[in-house]
This record gives sequence, structure tokens and C-alpha cells, in this order.
Amino acid sequence: MTQDALVKGFISRFGSTPARMFFSPGRVNLIGEYTDINGGYVLPAAIDLGTYYAVRPNDTRTLNIYSETLDDQKSIALDPSAEPAPEGSWQDYVVGLLYDFHKQGLDGGGLDIFVSSDLPQSSGLSSSASFTTGLAFLLNDCWDSGIERVELAQAARRVENDFVGVHCGIMDPFAVALGKAGHCIYLHCQSLEYDLVPINMEGYDIVIADTQVPRRLASSAYNDRRAECNAALQALRKLLDLDCLVEASGEDIEACEELKSMPLSCKRARHVVSENVRVEESVAAIRGGDLAHFGELMQASHASLRDDFEVSCPELDVLVDAAMRVPHVLGSRMTGAGFGGCTVSIVPTDTVTDFIDSVGKAYSDATPYEARIFRTHPGDGVKRLDD
Repeated sequence: MTQDALVKGFISRFGSTPARMFFSPGRVNLIGEYTDINGGYVLPAAIDLGTYYAVRPNDTRTLNIYSETLDDQKSIALDPSAEPAPEGSWQDYVVGLLYDFHKQGLDGGGLDIFVSSDLPQSSGLSSSASFTTGLAFLLNDCWDSGIERVELAQAARRVENDFVGVHCGIMDPFAVALGKAGHCIYLHCQSLEYDLVPINMEGYDIVIADTQVPRRLASSAYNDRRAECNAALQALRKLLDLDCLVEASGEDIEACEELKSMPLSCKRARHVVSENVRVEESVAAIRGGDLAHFGELMQASHASLRDDFEVSCPELDVLVDAAMRVPHVLGSRMTGAGFGGCTVSIVPTDTVTDFIDSVGKAYSDATPYEARIFRTHPGDGVKRLDD
């Protein structure tokens, strides 16, 4: 979306020009799935698709926010008389964030906010974290609250966990807040220690393919996987001093007779532990300029998510298989919570058009859906556009 289009959208809604404009990216997780909720490493990158905001103070005690994507406007008082309750709509993210700021003693004047997005919704590219973290950054900037980016990411996570009721990890808002163009983020989700790792994509592009499959099972399956991982951790703790599941090794899993008597929890633990190692090996490969080995690790990750963690689906598998039949593609895997959503592939730049055509055709031939396929690049975290 261009800044001119953003200005025109604001004017058409609120009748004046905006004072400030912002962009909040989506994120793609290159590798490290379900390690975040088990205290391990992840390797996400912010992308150059996301959520756009135009804003102007309105000299009231009301926040008026309009979503162009949903064609819906909410007006929310900035002086809550009681703790708000979620209503099951997109407003919950706004109300929850305002209440979180209110509890921290952060306040400011009313705002008119126009929001638009070019990020596919419910696709595993973290549209909710993009929206919530972006709004947190906007309020922090407009109200001059002085909150650091890591704290903004933590606030966005609190909103999703404690108010909206989505039990997500820290990875999504962290990547949105801390992303940097040309880099991925090597993040330890327990300690929040991180490193910005340069990724040399010369000659290659990151290509995302959206299954456009409704993710009806994702929420319940996510909760099941958390419970199965916790059961594995409790079994292992009878033998080992562990804070998190990722601290175990593959040998520990094989040696734990109680865990082996719980086949599902054993498989979940095997994925989590091996995936955490793959993240560490991926960082070493990327730092060493070995994208080919990184691609191999992506392939191993998808197989583990499919077979041990069982969060893939036929449509994701079709996309990955079709991607790997395209000559010189280095790797492809599902990304996100699974049961639909997206794949991420490392594709030679000069074959992206052929990739889109051949993978798109293979997918539409094998499923009732049309894939949305697009190239993207590691981008900056949330930022002002008018600086």
C-alpha cells in the first residue's frame, strides 16, 4: 500500500489529513515450529507485507478506529470505568491493549485511526500480532510513552493471552517489533535473548504459498499439542532436572520408559527437541552462507511437523511436494501453527515465476483450493512511515 493511498483512505473516513503513518509487518518463521511454547529457539523474520495505520489526534477522550479490511469502525472510550470483557470481535485486540496501557499508567488523548492491510488473514503470517504490536507502537509514539520495543512485544502477547484468549508464544509480536531488513531473528523464547542474523539471499527469494484452507482445527489442536508436550515434560522431570522440554535430548526421550508408554507425547517431544537443534544448525548454516544446508533442515522440519507433531495437512503437503519438484528450490516447509496456513520456500530468483505457475497448478489440480503465492523479503519491524 502506498502512503498516498493511506492518506486518501484516512481523508475519506475522517475528513482531514493524518498527522502520522505507521507500518507493522507480518512475520514468517523460517524454522523453529512449536519450540517457542516449549522454551526453545525460533528463527523468524519480519516481512514486507503487513498492517498500515494513519492517525490524527481528535481532541477527545475517544479512540475511533476504522478497519478498511473489515469495513468496520469502533469507538472506544479511553477512561474505562471497569475491567472490560472480550466480545469476540476484532475490537478485543484494541480494548485489551488500551486496558493494558491503562494498568501501566500510560495515557494520552483521543485518536482517529485508519487501518489497512495487505497481509493474508488467518494464514499463519501473524496478522493478529502485526495488528496488535503495530497499534501498541502507534499509541506509544503518539502518547510519547517511552516504551521499549521488547516491552511492546510483551504487551501485545499479554493482550492475546490474557484478554483475547489466544495462547500464543512471544515469537510473533517479537518478530514484528524487532525485525530488521535483511536479517532473521535468532530468539530464545524463554530468556528473550536474541541476535539479528544477516541472511544473504543473493540469487534467491523467500516465497510464501497460502493454502487458503480454513483452519478449523488449529485452535483445539494447538491446545492438545501444548497438553501433550507438558505431559512429556512431566514424565522427563522424574528423571531429569528440566525447566523446559527443549532441554531434553533425543537420548533422554529414548531412555524414559514412562514417556515411551505415551506414544503421542513421545512423538511431540521428539519433534520439539529435534526442531530446537535444527534451529541452531540453521543459524550456523545461514551465518556460513550455506543456504543449501539450510534448505535441507527446512525439509527435515516439515517431515517432523508432519509425522511427529502431526500439524500439517494434505494441502500443506501438496504445496511442499510441488515446491521440491521445481528445479533448484533449496527447501520448503509449512510455517505457523499448521492445519492450513502457509508454506515457506527458498527459490532461485530467476525461477520464481515458473515456481508460482507450476506449484499453483499442481495445487489446484490436487485440491479444491487456489493457492495464493507471493515472494517476500526479510523486512524491518514496526516503524513510522512519515519520519
